[in-house]
Amino acid sequence: MLPSVDWQTAASCSRAFSRGGPRMSPEGALDVVADLHRHARTAIDLVTDYTGLVPATTVAVDVVDRVRWSRINIAGFRRLLIELGAEDAGANAPVSAAAKLTGVQTGAVLAFLSSRVLGQFETFSTDTGRLLFVAPNIVEVERRLRLPSREFRLWIAVHEAAHLNQFTAVPWMREHFHHLIHTFFDAAEPDRSTASGLARAVRRALATAREEEQHGPRDERPGADVMSAVTSPEQREAISQIQALMTLLEGHAESVMDGVGRTAINHVALLRRRFDRRRANPTTLQRFLRQLLGLDAKMRQYAAGRRFVDQVVAEHGVTGFNRVWERPEHLPTETEIDHPEQWVARVLQGQGLTAPGLAAGHG
Repeated sequence: MLPSVDWQTAASCSRAFSRGGPRMSPEGALDVVADLHRHARTAIDLVTDYTGLVPATTVAVDVVDRVRWSRINIAGFRRLLIELGAEDAGANAPVSAAAKLTGVQTGAVLAFLSSRVLGQFETFSTDTGRLLFVAPNIVEVERRLRLPSREFRLWIAVHEAAHLNQFTAVPWMREHFHHLIHTFFDAAEPDRSTASGLARAVRRALATAREEEQHGPRDERPGADVMSAVTSPEQREAISQIQALMTLLEGHAESVMDGVGRTAINHVALLRRRFDRRRANPTTLQRFLRQLLGLDAKMRQYAAGRRFVDQVVAEHGVTGFNRVWERPEHLPTETEIDHPEQWVARVLQGQGLTAPGLAAGHG
């Protein structure tokens, strides 16, 4: 059973800990909201034309502030826990001290993330998912990096539209993703000491952040210490499948945003150069939080997934790459992400029928 969370405390803490966004006049804020809605519609069309993935349903597009982003994700997390049977939707029992503490921790994490996320395809809180853009963060980044606003907003919208198309044009994707999440939690060991595991994770994350500040990033896979400290072997197998899927989805979105950008955005090379520099130079606090929360693994996903997608597309075209969306068995494993030729041999050349570790029939 997962630890209970006092979601009211989580929401209050995320609001209290959230930093204020950049200064804007009310008229300027409204212009940003309208601009992002307009770019979202354009981006969905551009991504559909580029990828051949046609959304099968209409998805809500919300332009939000940091507090609203946290609230939506809290709603998604709570709905997920109810689906997992870890929380009773109608429970009115007194809130325990442990639940309040977990709520404080959840709120603090969401507050940090709410200042970093530019956009998100959020898949848990509704039946269709929703496309989110965090307006103050987008404005803050474009100002700090001195980026052309119209082009940067469209570029970010293309990335998130790619995720929307992945989850709405591929009929089995949403169910398969949720299945992997359920598998991860079903494999939890009830007697595993989460508190001691997290304590070790905090110490390792802090030590790693300090080491990287002095000597640069380590070579081994980020976040491995944290995961091994708090998960069972069965969970780590589920994590491997989730990581491979997320690496593919993020890498595909990265490839698409530059592929679309080459024809629809004048300064895409400038945007990529400055944006990648931002990702590569976090502060010490950000390094620590990345290690603790597993966000360095997400940084790896962007690069490794992008290399996989670009190589397959370069050698076999978008049509060849799109075989990956035909069924879950065509998804690459973590090994195949790093060695695209193995995926090509298995899926495109028919040398093997089933990817190890992937369950057939989901979706």
